[in-house]
Amino acid sequence: MSSNILCGPCSHVNTHKNAHKWCNNCEEGFCADCEKVHRSMKVTRDHTLISIDDYRKLENVPVSLKCDTHGKKFDLYCKAHDVAICVACFPSLHKHCSDVISLDKAAQNAKRSTALDDLEDSIKVLLENLKDCINNRNVAMENLEKEEQSVRKSVSEMRANVNKHLDELENKMLDDLSKRYVNCKSKYGEVQKYLNKTEKEIKLLQGQTSQMKVVGSDLQVFLRTRQVNKLIHNEVQSAKSVTSTLQDYKIGVEIHQGITSLLEKVDNFGKVKVEENTISLPFKDAKVDQAQIVHTPIGRSFTRTRLQLRQKFKIKDNYNIMNVRGCGVLPNSHLLIANPNGNKAIMEYSDDGTHIRDIPVSDTPYDLAIIDSDRMAVTYDKKAYMEILNINNKTVHLKVTFHRNCWGISYQNRRIYILVVKEGIVEMDMSGERLRTIGGKFARCGIFHITTTNERIYCTNFIDNLVHCCSMTGEDIWTFTDQSLVNPRGISADSDKNVFVVNSNNLMVIQHDGKGSKTLLSKFDGLDVPVPVHYNGDKKLLFVCNVKGNAFLYSVI
Repeated sequence: MSSNILCGPCSHVNTHKNAHKWCNNCEEGFCADCEKVHRSMKVTRDHTLISIDDYRKLENVPVSLKCDTHGKKFDLYCKAHDVAICVACFPSLHKHCSDVISLDKAAQNAKRSTALDDLEDSIKVLLENLKDCINNRNVAMENLEKEEQSVRKSVSEMRANVNKHLDELENKMLDDLSKRYVNCKSKYGEVQKYLNKTEKEIKLLQGQTSQMKVVGSDLQVFLRTRQVNKLIHNEVQSAKSVTSTLQDYKIGVEIHQGITSLLEKVDNFGKVKVEENTISLPFKDAKVDQAQIVHTPIGRSFTRTRLQLRQKFKIKDNYNIMNVRGCGVLPNSHLLIANPNGNKAIMEYSDDGTHIRDIPVSDTPYDLAIIDSDRMAVTYDKKAYMEILNINNKTVHLKVTFHRNCWGISYQNRRIYILVVKEGIVEMDMSGERLRTIGGKFARCGIFHITTTNERIYCTNFIDNLVHCCSMTGEDIWTFTDQSLVNPRGISADSDKNVFVVNSNNLMVIQHDGKGSKTLLSKFDGLDVPVPVHYNGDKKLLFVCNVKGNAFLYSVI
């Protein structure tokens, strides 16, 4: 048997022999002679020796047997921290741990342990999950290819239909041209025929008159002159009648406005639309009874939604002029509040209503959107710009100016959505590049507040008493109105696309499909012209503020 693994003890005395066995405990190879010695010694006779071929199978399996911090061999195991440790780790990190045992004892029967079974099961389930995900992506890729071919076919068919229709219109027009040309030509021909006939008759009279003048008697000339005068007079009157009302025809063309518009105004054949939807593939967990996992249907989450008051407090501002417009719930449950009539700051409160600090900003803020635990985006309607700021060190990462006032703002999937006066919804990436502007009804007066989910954009129209829901590209999904929806302002949505809206003196939740709603809070709960509302799905917290400064924090259950 050949091997590149050398015997460790022999190499130590400068003798090079190929190893016959490998000791997992000593982590070195042994030739046949050294193996016998190794097995005979009391301190090593219990060591595990395996063939070099078997070691080759484990050679690429990384197992650290030494402490990265101290470089010593692992001897102990801390049950409390579930880590192997060396003798140097114990006094510095684990001397107060009560469940430190020898590593050999901890490793007994490891091959038959449930932990190994669980690991194998986890790997198996993970591979199944990955296989399902790969299959899903393969199907998605195939569908994408089919859709691309379908679009190509649709474009070709449309082009063929347009060509066919234009050919038919052209033939129809040319047929009409031919008929009109023949008709005009016929009328010209009738007049020409009459004139030619008259000319021939007059020439005949002319010849007769000349002959009579030469050979006729005076009596004949006298009488013929008067007869011919009458004939000439009649012909003159007839010719005048015909030539006084002659028609001239000019053939031209007036191209249909739709055709000229096609050439002048239609600058593209159509638009290729890519709808981007975020999906979640089912990922099974190992050692979990899948039959016991209960998923609450979207519709049921709407009917079950209830609120439980956690805290009520009064927002205080140095100027004591409250006009609260924006609010948010941070990942640590702290609360942020924007008051355009107050300081140049965003106020931060704890979830028990205690004022923590004022975060300075460049002007009086209108609305805010939380990006993560460190960053927020803020709009300033009086100065017409937006900033991304670091909450902790107050630095400004980005500033984007606009031509008109900035109102509501929302953050979703590394995109920022801002309501800009008379422009509509402006979508930007985190570098400030404008990606899309959704105008139309979103550019009308009365739309101040916006929120987003993975696939949708929601806005309230304060004047028309409407709630709009559209896709990320601006296609209408639904519009909600109701007699109980009066001057809607703040808006937020949960993970099931149910929408929380404050209006007049109540807070309602609108069903994900826009087909139902119910009132969750009213003036009897303390609402008095509420303006901003924010739902934090991770914490299941709903934060509502009255315009004059009363704040309410609820748990959504």
